Order: sequence, then C-alpha cells, then structure tokens
Amino acid sequence: MKAWRLKLLMRSPLKHRQSPPFFASFFVGLSLCLLGATAAHAQWKAMNPVVKLQQETDGVVFTMGTGTLKVQVCSDSVIRVLYSARASFPKRADYVITKESWPAAQWTMQAGDDAVTISTSLLKLTVTKKDGAIAYAEAHGDNLVQESSRSLTPEKVNGEDTYRAESMVSVYGSHEGLYGLGQHQAGVWNYRGESVDISQENSNISVPLMLSSKGYGIFWNNTSRSRFNNRFANILYISSEVADVIDYYFLYGPDFDKIIASYRDLTGQVPMFGKWAYGFWQCKNRYKSQDEILGVARKYRDLHIPVDNIVQDWFWWNRKGEFVFNKNYPDPKSMVDQLHAENFHLMISIWPFFEPGSTNYDYMQKKGWFVDKFKYAKPPYHTDAMAVYDATSPEARKYYWDEVNKGLFSIGLDAWWMDTTEPETEGQEDNILLNHKLAAGSGNRYVNIFPLLDTQAVYQGQRSASDKKRVFILSRSAFAGSQRNGVTAWSGDINSDWLSYRRQVPAGLNFALSGIPYWTTDIGGFVFGDTTDPAFRELFVRWFQYGTFNPILRVHGTRHPDENELWSYGPDAQKILVNFDRLRYRMLPYIYSLAWKTTSEAYTTMRPLVMDFRKDVRAQNVGDQFMFGPAFLVNPVTEPAATSRQLYLPDAKWYDFWTGSVVDGGRTINSMAPMDRLPLYVRAGSIVPFGPDEEWATEKAADPVELRIYRGADADFTLYEDENDNYDYEKGVYATIPMHWDDAAHTLTIGDRKGQFPGMLDSRRFRVVFVGENHGVGINPADEADRVVQYSGKRITVNP
Repeated sequence: MKAWRLKLLMRSPLKHRQSPPFFASFFVGLSLCLLGATAAHAQWKAMNPVVKLQQETDGVVFTMGTGTLKVQVCSDSVIRVLYSARASFPKRADYVITKESWPAAQWTMQAGDDAVTISTSLLKLTVTKKDGAIAYAEAHGDNLVQESSRSLTPEKVNGEDTYRAESMVSVYGSHEGLYGLGQHQAGVWNYRGESVDISQENSNISVPLMLSSKGYGIFWNNTSRSRFNNRFANILYISSEVADVIDYYFLYGPDFDKIIASYRDLTGQVPMFGKWAYGFWQCKNRYKSQDEILGVARKYRDLHIPVDNIVQDWFWWNRKGEFVFNKNYPDPKSMVDQLHAENFHLMISIWPFFEPGSTNYDYMQKKGWFVDKFKYAKPPYHTDAMAVYDATSPEARKYYWDEVNKGLFSIGLDAWWMDTTEPETEGQEDNILLNHKLAAGSGNRYVNIFPLLDTQAVYQGQRSASDKKRVFILSRSAFAGSQRNGVTAWSGDINSDWLSYRRQVPAGLNFALSGIPYWTTDIGGFVFGDTTDPAFRELFVRWFQYGTFNPILRVHGTRHPDENELWSYGPDAQKILVNFDRLRYRMLPYIYSLAWKTTSEAYTTMRPLVMDFRKDVRAQNVGDQFMFGPAFLVNPVTEPAATSRQLYLPDAKWYDFWTGSVVDGGRTINSMAPMDRLPLYVRAGSIVPFGPDEEWATEKAADPVELRIYRGADADFTLYEDENDNYDYEKGVYATIPMHWDDAAHTLTIGDRKGQFPGMLDSRRFRVVFVGENHGVGINPADEADRVVQYSGKRITVNP
C-alpha cells in the first residue's frame, strides 16, 4: 500500500451512529498489519515536527509545523498536555476542573538535537522533535506509554466551527490492563483490546478517566462524545467530536489510590454522607400513597429489621416538574415527620423534566430555560410533550433548586433521587442535548456534563440552605467531578436476571476506578421479578449478599406481586437477607471510618484487586472479586444453583470470615458457597471494628466495639466518629482513634484520641478478639472476648 493511500485512509471521515467520527481504528489496524507498526507510526507522526521551543516557569511550549503544543508540569506526578491548532490556547469555560493553580513544581529540561527531556523526581518525558511525540517513563525505571501523535481537524458541528480531536497512544506492555472509563454494561472488566464510548445513556455512565496497571492514568478533559479505542491492542486511539484544544492530564501513581487522589485534586473532593446513608435503603417501583409508605416503615420497625431509609419513586406528583404531592399523600409534612419519629430518612425521586400546563413549565419556557420539547413514543408517561431544563444555565439551576426547596426540602425531605440525569435517552437513539443550543453553547460540545450540572444545582442549593443536613444524591448518570456533589451513582434500569447481575460486578469496579467512590445497583434488577418464584428468590438473595458490600446498600425493582420488602421473599430467604442486613449494621464503625478516609485521603472503599495487587497479572484480570476496604475480600456468587465458587486469593494469608481458618494465597481455590453464605475472606494484618446490633445507624452509641484482630502481618486502622450528620466535620469537629497491631511483638496499641465532638463518648470499652478457628467469626459477636479494655482517650497496649 502506498504511503499517500495510507494517509488518505487514515483521514477518511468514517462515521459512527452514536459515537464521534472515529475513523482511524479500522484503517490503523489494517495499516499495522500490512506495513508494520513502525512504518505506520512514522507515516502518521512525520506530519508535524517541532519548529521551536520556549521554556516557561511551568513547562515547555513547542511551536509545531501545525499548531502549538504545551507540556505543563503541574507536579512531580501530574503533567498536563495542551495542543492547539493555533499559535495560542483559546480560553474556554471548564465545568469539570476545579483546581485553578498549582504550587511551583521542581523540574528540569534538557534540549538535544533530536529530543527534549523534561524530568521531575518521579517522571521522565521525552518529546521527539521530528514529530512531537511524548514518551512517558518512570524517572529511574520503565517506559510507561507514548502519545505518538495528535491532530485537530476542522469541522462544523451543530452550526459551530470547531475541531475533531484525535490522539494516538502507543501502549507498550503485553500484559498491561486498562480500566475505568465509567460504568458500562458489556460485562467487560479489562478494556485492553476493547473500545469504549464516552457518551451518557441509561445504564451506561461515561467518565473519561482511564487507569493502567503500569501505574498511570489519563484524564481526557473533554465534555463532548468521545471514545477510548484499543481494539488494536498496541494502539489506544482517543477521540472527541468537539474541541478547541486537545487537553489531557497524565497522572502517575504508580499506586491507583494516588492516581485517583490526583484526579480528585483536579475535579473535586468527596463530601461525607450522613451515617444513616451507609445503612440499608428500602425501595421499590413504586410506593403509591402516604399510608403505604408509612405502613412499610412501621412493619420494618415491628419486625426489628435494620433499616434507615425508605424511598419514594416517581408519580408522587400531579405533573412532572411540579414539586407538589398528589391526593394520595394528603399531608406530606406529617408523613415526613412520622418517618423521622420512626428513625427513617426519606429519599424522593425528582426529574429534570417539566410538563405543559404547570406554572413552572410556563415560567421556564418564557425564560428560555428548556433544551427542547420532545415527545415520548409510548406509555407510561401519558403526556403529549415534556421539556428538560437547561442545566448549563446558572439561572435555570437556581430556579430548579428553589422549587425543590420550596416544595420538598422545606418539609424535611432527606435525600434526592435524581433520575434520568443523562438526560433521558429512552425512546430515541441519541442524547437529546445533541444538535441543540444550550446556555453554555453547543449541545454537542457539552453533551456529557448534564449529570454534573444537574446534581450541582441540588448540592449547592442545599448547602446554601442549611449546613445541618448532609446532601445525599442518587443519580442515574454521572461525569467527571460528580463526586464533589455528594453523588452516588446507580447502574440504571437493568434487567432482573443472572446475566445482568453478573455484569454489575465489573461495571461497578470500573466505576470505582473512575474516581467516583459511591455506587450501587438495583438489588434484584429493575425489570422484572416475581417474589414468589424460587428461582428469582435465589437471585435476589445472591444479589443482596453482594450489595451488602457495595458502598450503598439499596434494594429496588419492579416486582410481582407489588412488593419488594425483605419479608416478601419467603421466610427462608428473609432469614438470610436479614442476617446480611445485620452484618452491614455491625460493620458500620468500619464503613463509616472508611467513608472518612474517602473524604480526607481520597480513598476508595470498593476496590478491584488491581488496586491492592497491581503487579499481580492474575489479579489484574479478576473482575468478579474485590476488596471492601483494606480487610475484606468479597467474592459474589453470580451463577444459579451454585454451592461453591472458584476464586483467586492474591499473595497473602487469608482468614475465612465464617470459620476463622487460615488459607495461603497466591492461588485459586474452590470456596464453599451455600445459599446462606457469601465466600468472604479477611486479609491477615487487619483490624476490623464491629459495632453492636442495631435497627438504625444511630440507635446506639458504638459501645462496646468488638475489635477483631486478624494476625499474620502488621495492621493499622483509624476509627472515625463525629456527630453523624451536618457539616461540622469540615470545621474539625470529629474524633479519630488510631490503632496498630505489631505482629512480631504480638501487641495491639490503641493510640491517643485526636479531636472531639458534642456527644462523644469520653470513656468506652473495646472487646478485643484475636480471630482464630471458630473464634471471632461470622456475623454474631464473639461469645467471649480475649481482652476487654476500658479506653478514655489515652494510649493503651493490649497483648493476647
């Protein structure tokens, strides 16, 4: 194939029905096969050499044959790359990045005849002058990856003169794994050799952050439809439909926690939820009246089943967009007050849609705050037309919150189920923002950020209204930065079957590696399930066992008959479900402490094995097991009629949670999985605090706390406590108790307490249990503690 023909093929405008015009994947692969990687890359890269360079205080600017390239050194581990088709970098609104400036970084530059080297204490970048390629390497170690080429091609999109952005990245490692990119439903864990669209849809959440098992991440800072295409395994082709510049951040760890911390430093940190939010959520499609929702809450309390939250799904309104309860809820304020008196919190479904005939609709239409009116193709919407508000408009966002506040927050609603935040894609193939104008500009340019700005309206609105109640938002979609809005994403309207359940595990794990730590599923699936069917009961139980170790534990779904409470599945299933519910509540001191670690240290609680065992090639490719915090190895059972499951134990010593037996890792085992057990292991070198049995998260002070010590390695844990709700923790009103197990000395040290808060226990007991065979195992407290110590805030040591 002649070079000119290859060039023509690589520039051919191949279109994709829903994704950007990603033309290169087929032709790049064909060229690599016919000409070899070196020849193909040379043809692509030789187009745009470095003409001159200029060192600046924060990086190096390269004048190219076409356009301008800047390599900005943000820190020793964060590099920003900008490429403009012009001589300068046009200013543009950035709705995602919140970090406005960086402290001066220490770095050096060396310019040679063929290349320029930029070095920090952790990274070495080599920019090749003949083509502007950027090779990334560890400062004193291995090559990481190379951006081989980039281009901006002029196009007119939605009436706007703009560019299509394209970057070709050479992936070096034959065993390199690629992860993140949001939550997708194909059941794929490792995206090496795969292609992922960055485009919001119901059940597919797109976040343009990709992590590599080699210890780096790429955050592609673009809000239009994009694609990460690695179908040809040595080439990662990143493209976006609309761009002024190519703009990405190279994030080096090598630990994944550090990469994610850098991402959150760029896009915003994660606030705490109220302690109640980490308990159990009862939900179904849907509660239809005030009497029904109060009756369900009352029965939970009568049966003494632990629960903190109940959820009101859609059609509680008269018209969508009017935040007024219909006649089935005669006294909403009284309903909320009664739920609060029963120690329940109430979450309610709110949508970004408005129906004609309402005052809100008429006012917003007059103001020009709608994206577009559009028609639904079929029931159950039962309306001729609705409109979605323009969340890119600050005025529209404020009005939206003001109406939510007036109708709902003012009467005590606790949490927000922000549904259809893609916004809604059902009934049509493309996102409804496409080919429309927004307050921010072209809908094609900003198509992915609706969930970020929609949830921002509620988060910032509630924060401005009160600091006494922490914001909790459950959103069907999310984008980079959504974590700063108090968002938990859920996996959308998925089916109630084993295939859909199985796919949630890698979907959730990739979402965890996308920098947004809070996620959940509809336990049991959304459509449909028969609570009287033994086969569905089995699915629901297995899904609930898995959900117990999700960041948020919530059941939901469309069921026959019309019930979805834990007693709906028969006495045998109910017993298992309630036991795992109890386990969740006993683990709350552990979970709440990890929530603080997530807020204060950019931690991630739901952890794919590659996070903690990154260099283990087998762990890199396990997408159906995960760590829950530093201690628990969770192994969901995703096959019907299973009584065991095969699982991989990474290289460590592991305790069977149910028996206390010790198992050596570094191998695959077959673990018993009867219906009432989830294969669950605890890593040696763990301290796990368990609280008392309780029916809601703040029923009892966490006293005594059972400290289970899993010996075999050193361990550290910090117990965190505060007032359980409000934002005083941001002012330092909280307490921490550090704990350390010295395995060689066989000594547990409970350190000096730091900080204080109103209602803090000045003195408390710790029941110390050194876990062994049939001792300190399972859900129930140990019959006998090995030591019981009184703690008053001062350092004490404990020996077996």
